[in-house]
Formats: sequence, C-alpha cells, structure tokens
Amino acid sequence: MPRKATAITLRDGDYEYLRSLIKQRTIQAQVVIRAHILLDRANSVPIRDIARIYDISTATVQLCVSKYLSNGTDSALFDDQRKGRPVEITDDAVAWIIDVACQRPADLGYSQELWTLKKLHQHIQNNAEVAGYPRLKTITKPMVQKILKRSDIKPFKIKYYCEKRDPDFEAKKHDVLLVYKQVSMQFDEDGNIIIPESGIMVHTVSCDEKPGIQAIATTGDDLRPTAQNGCVMRDAEYKRLGTLSLLAGIDLLTGEAIPYVSETHKSSDFIELLKKLDARYPEGDVIRIVCDNHSAHKSKATRNYLATRPEGRFVFVFTPKHGSWLNMIESFFSKMTKQMLRGIRVKSKEELEQRIYLYFEEVNREPVVYHWTYKMDEISVVEAESAGVKSNDSLSVS
Repeated sequence: MPRKATAITLRDGDYEYLRSLIKQRTIQAQVVIRAHILLDRANSVPIRDIARIYDISTATVQLCVSKYLSNGTDSALFDDQRKGRPVEITDDAVAWIIDVACQRPADLGYSQELWTLKKLHQHIQNNAEVAGYPRLKTITKPMVQKILKRSDIKPFKIKYYCEKRDPDFEAKKHDVLLVYKQVSMQFDEDGNIIIPESGIMVHTVSCDEKPGIQAIATTGDDLRPTAQNGCVMRDAEYKRLGTLSLLAGIDLLTGEAIPYVSETHKSSDFIELLKKLDARYPEGDVIRIVCDNHSAHKSKATRNYLATRPEGRFVFVFTPKHGSWLNMIESFFSKMTKQMLRGIRVKSKEELEQRIYLYFEEVNREPVVYHWTYKMDEISVVEAESAGVKSNDSLSVS
C-alpha cells in the first residue's frame, strides 16, 4: 500500500509571501516552482499531479515539502549553498524595519507626514538591498505589519500629549489645590457655610472665558417631533451671524454663577466682570479669583483697575500653564455646552446673549456647589490653616 502524501498547512504570512515570489520577474525559475509546490500542496493537490504539471520528479516535490515542514519557507525555497541570502529575517533586519517605521516619511523624501502600511512596505522593498538586507526585497505587507505589532510600533497613528512647559507647574497646582482645601474647610459637617469670628468672608470665585460662541440661524423652520417622526427635523443649511464671548465665574461657596457677555475678549471685558464681583460682595470681604494665565488677567489695564480697589480686596491664584483642568469652572462650561449650547439656533446675536443670561438665571435658581476631591488628601488641615489667603503671582502696577 503506497504511503499517504504529507499535506501541509501554511504558516502565518507564508501564503502572501509565496504569492509575491511567484509575481517577481527576477526570481529564479526553480524558486518559483518550489513556491508553486508549497501552494499546491496547501490546496491538497496530489504530489504526482504537481510533478506532472511542472515536469519534475515526485522526489523533488517531496523534498520541498519536507524542508518546509522541518525548517520553514526559506529552507524549502532556496538551496543551502545560496550566497547572501539568510534563512530567515534576522534581528538586524527587523531592527532596520523598526528604525525606518519610526522616521518621518517627509524626512525620507516623501510628501506625507505619517506612514501608511503600503508606503512603508514599498520603501522597505525598494531600499532593502542598499541597506544590506536583500531578503527584505520580497517581504510581504502582513509580515511588516506583524513585525510592527510585535514591537508595539504604530507609525500610522498620532496620540497627543501636553508638555509641561511651566517650570512651576507642580507648585502652582499645589497652590490651586490648597485653595480648594481651604474652601472645603469653610463648610460645617451639615454643609452650611461657616461665618468667621472676624466677620470677614473669603469669597472664592473660579473664573474663565468661553470665547467664540457662535450665533447660528436656521434657513428654514425646525419641525417639532411628531408621532410619525420622533426627532426634531432641521434644515441642513444654516447662516452664521457672528460670535460672542462669555466671561463667567462660579462662587465656590454658594454655587452661584456670575456671567458677562460681550463681543470682544479683552482686558476691558475682564475688568467689567471684576466690577460685577466687586459690587456683589460686601466691602471688606476678600474676593479670591482662581483663573488661568490669559493676558487679559495680567494686563496693565487690569492692574490699573486693581490699584483703585482697597488693598487685599482681590487675590489672584493662577493655574499653571496647560493646567486649565484645575479650574472648576471648566466643569460648569462643559455642563452648559451639553445643556444649553448644543444645537442652539437663534435669529440674532442679541437673542443668543439673552438666552445665555437666561441660562445663568435658571442655574442660580437652584445653584449647585462644586466640590473638588482630586488629591485633597495630600493637603493637611494644618497646612491649609497656616497658608492664609494670598496670591501666587504679582499683579503690582508698573
């Protein structure tokens, strides 16, 4: 009884590799035949039929299959005495592929900023021999992808980060967290505000700008939901009417929000907000502002205005650069965007301004006190009590 021929199952990437060899015009004929042998055996073509198709002996077919099963693809395709052809992709070749993948395509003469798998594969094949890795001239895209995946290299993607360019980032962050700790100590166990024996209150207001709020008008009337259509139907075309800027603060003791809407985003607008705060709180109390480093907050005009107020009336605590996430009003703006600005359409900028002020009126009917919890356990009560109320930057008039 004749021995049953050995069938083969191709390893990952081998099918594409063998197919690419067959298409190469510069590959030796015997290598192409051996590639056909492996592909045909993977498709269960009998050994005798393979030998007849390619006019070779059955022993040649069996030897090719045996080498593949024992030592892999290159062993089956190439003679052991071949020159300049490694049996497999070496570690140096893999390192070269990764090095290429980690470079900007633009630095290598291409127009694009990021690699695509196709472009990276072409570059590797076109430059492999010059780089000293001729084996890579026939490497397949799946094999390149496999090498990158194994090394967790993703040159096709961008992930953003924010570099800490403020040398005092940690110190300023601590200053802001210290303020939030002191605010939390102004409440008793029942959540009531504690009035100090001196009668002088410290009102902490988290302030920021929300510029570029668009006034957008519809070109056709919205259709309200009906039984036939449960959604609001809106004409896809619209008209831009301009933008408004919102400056706002939230009182961290009461949760009340204080808005100021304007068409500009200048020092004069910030000063108007400060005037509203100055008129809001009793004389003699301290107004502590938590804000970012926008130029309007430190401009000469702002400093000139502060010079007209009693010393100690305003205290500024600035967040570090790229630390706007430390400012609690950012949470308020996020909530405002979801609740009120999402999908808003108006007939004029005046209507947009009116609706913004109306939103603040609605919020202040049932104000929500914001409580900061992140890393509060790192600041002790003793440190908060001894720190006092002070600015972390100078706003003296020059």
